[in-house]
Amino acid sequence: MTERKRICIVTTGHLSTNPRVVKEACALQEAGCRITIVCGDYIPGASALDRKIARADWTLRQVPFGGRVAARPVHMRQRAGQAVARAIVKAGLTNTNIVAAANHPALADISAATCEAPADLYIAHYVAALPAAVKAAQLHGARYAFDAEDFHLGDLPDRREHSFDKALIRSIEGRWLTGAAYVTAASPLIARAYVETYGISEPTIVLNVFPRTYAPPAPTPRGTAVPGPSLYWFSQTIGPGRGLETAVEAVGLAQAKPHLHLRGTPAAGYRDCLRKFAASQGVTDRLHFHEPLPPAELERAGAMFDVAYVGETCETTNRAICLTNKLFSALTSGLPIVASAVPAHNEIAPRLEGAMSLFQVGDAHGLAAQLDGLLCNPGRLATARARAWSLGQSTFSWETEAPRFVERVRGALLATHREPVPSRCTISRLDEPASTA
Repeated sequence: MTERKRICIVTTGHLSTNPRVVKEACALQEAGCRITIVCGDYIPGASALDRKIARADWTLRQVPFGGRVAARPVHMRQRAGQAVARAIVKAGLTNTNIVAAANHPALADISAATCEAPADLYIAHYVAALPAAVKAAQLHGARYAFDAEDFHLGDLPDRREHSFDKALIRSIEGRWLTGAAYVTAASPLIARAYVETYGISEPTIVLNVFPRTYAPPAPTPRGTAVPGPSLYWFSQTIGPGRGLETAVEAVGLAQAKPHLHLRGTPAAGYRDCLRKFAASQGVTDRLHFHEPLPPAELERAGAMFDVAYVGETCETTNRAICLTNKLFSALTSGLPIVASAVPAHNEIAPRLEGAMSLFQVGDAHGLAAQLDGLLCNPGRLATARARAWSLGQSTFSWETEAPRFVERVRGALLATHREPVPSRCTISRLDEPASTA
């Protein structure tokens, strides 16, 4: 970029749990921008890792919230503010500011931190960050953009108990996305969902791929993990709804007798629950839990395993249409992928031919057959690992994807600035998109 523009990336998450934010910041800094990141702080100990990940010349503003990190008075104020806002919304006396406050307890603090960071463009990650980016853009005469790593309206199941929270999301996104300088999306089906739901322009696809430098130096014919053979899965949280029960069952059925290795922080009570299920399948000794790692270490650590598991379910709309970090992380590591046949995986599978095989959601026998096809055939496993590594070094690398993202930002910065939409706009119904008039 010809002049040193100021970019502020806003997220409610930690840098250490959102590599997408880190990759965007690195790409924009390398394009000549000055970077400020406003991020949440809610996991004990994670803020120190965030500071370690952030580059020395970034400005990092961390916003504490949640009972485990925020000081008690701050936590109580945040929770009370959200409770009052939710009560007002349910009473029908709502405007966009109140709806936003009802959606996230730390909105006021996130907005304040964002407004203290003058920028030419504010990029929001996650729904709760969008109102903060809008407010700061209005204050500083700048523009704002939105990154849809997920289809947030589809994050929650379509059940009655989630209808209020889904309505909050619809109102926030429906109100502000049409005024965004651009929207990026992490999969083609997420982009399509946003177009169909809100009538916005087609988002730019920016896949959750990783830098080539994160990869091992060359593919290997098999993993080195002990005990093995090994099936590998990782996420920020190890919990239900991710197809792990199917993986445990398949481990018990497969002739190769693989070990299932899980990396992440188990949700409360889930480790014991999954171990009990493993015992029922006779594979207690083949279920292993590993501690989380910093984002930059995941791919090289992943290379020690044989095969990657990406078992998303159709429990929510988002899980059916997203392309997760772990899928592309596996390619960077040089691991072939066994994946559930959800719509997003069905769509990308032809592009990953030779490195990805599919099984029907919940079909443990089908998954076991795919595992045996790789783990009982050393030649096929070596070929698949080489294919995965090659894809991670070429088509599905951040070096290939980043220029598209940077060009999109450059276009937003060069475009004629539009007058910001007023920040206060009464909405009459929460279960319909707000008018953009």
